[in-house]
Amino acid sequence: MRILMVIERYIPIWGGAENQLRQLIPHLRSKGCEVEVVTRRWDASLAAREAIDSVTVHRLGIPGSGIIPTLLFTLALFCFLLTKGRKFEVLHSHGVVNMGVLCRLACFFTGRVNVAKIATAGKILPLQKKIPGRILLAIFKKCHAIAAISEEIREELRTIKTPPRRIFTTTNGVDCLRFQPSSAEDKLKLREAAGFKAEDRIVLFSGRLVHRKGLDTLIKAWPEVTSSAPDTQLVIVGSGRNQPDSIEQEMITRVQQLGIKNIHFRGETTHPEKYLAMADIFAFPSRLEGFPNALMEAMACGLPTVATTIGGVIDLITDQKTGLLIPPEDHHLLAGQILFLLNNPERARIFGQNGRLLMLEKYSFESICSDYVSLYRRIIKLTR
Repeated sequence: MRILMVIERYIPIWGGAENQLRQLIPHLRSKGCEVEVVTRRWDASLAAREAIDSVTVHRLGIPGSGIIPTLLFTLALFCFLLTKGRKFEVLHSHGVVNMGVLCRLACFFTGRVNVAKIATAGKILPLQKKIPGRILLAIFKKCHAIAAISEEIREELRTIKTPPRRIFTTTNGVDCLRFQPSSAEDKLKLREAAGFKAEDRIVLFSGRLVHRKGLDTLIKAWPEVTSSAPDTQLVIVGSGRNQPDSIEQEMITRVQQLGIKNIHFRGETTHPEKYLAMADIFAFPSRLEGFPNALMEAMACGLPTVATTIGGVIDLITDQKTGLLIPPEDHHLLAGQILFLLNNPERARIFGQNGRLLMLEKYSFESICSDYVSLYRRIIKLTR
């Protein structure tokens, strides 16, 4: 079975959807699927075609993020799907509605099938407000299968009257071998290598540095944390590169201008597990999510977490059992819950342990991959 993965951004541009796809592909290949990726060429330094992890990646369009590069990419992608897409049985889009629409239109002409995965809640309903958006949704609802990774996304699909037979309930996965608790010795070595002291307590934020991830809320909360726990360090992993709503430079400038102490921007990484292994607490103050990879990875590493009561997150965290939940935007409560975990290490340990067990029991890539392969076979069979 040949699968073409369609996604607007891909490695080395990092984000939740990109990271999730990269980890899913080896499991699909282990089950006999041949996989290629087609994406956008955001930067001139990125090759038009290359192999990443022995998987062929095609990059289309011209570098840039304005209207003209976006239109040219859309046209190039549609032509690619109509021509080279014919050699694949399944077109599997990731992330946003427009990718699913292009794949569905291409399948209409080529006789192939498509799966559209929606990675983030809150992107569907706003399209109903204007005629072009309603047209897109009318086509999108005809996708052969729509992978909805959280209850919030499933409710949005039901609201726009998506046929229930087209909604495929799944989640994101996590590699519990790669992401696992570290020993005290390994944690100390990683901290020393990163320039931290053994007695430092580390709070980690990992994710794209964009507005919806809520980093600004965490930075606003940070002086309250360090006023009570001055040995606590905030490590920020990720960037806003090639993101239209990036707040990376704004946050760096704010920290510098306000003189906020103990905040360390470490940029993008291909090894988030190293930062998770050195951390004590994971902070996830996001405003909008699908089924957050960064949070799953932190839980798999046994980190106690403070996160917001939003879609996807509340599917993962039970308050006071697998972590602590707070409302979005509440920087005072965020600071208070971080301090609670710092001051109650046994409770924090139990939360982390419970989160790790949940990841092991329900969210392995092996199980999710098997579900996708079964889905591919079923929709291919239905169209023959």
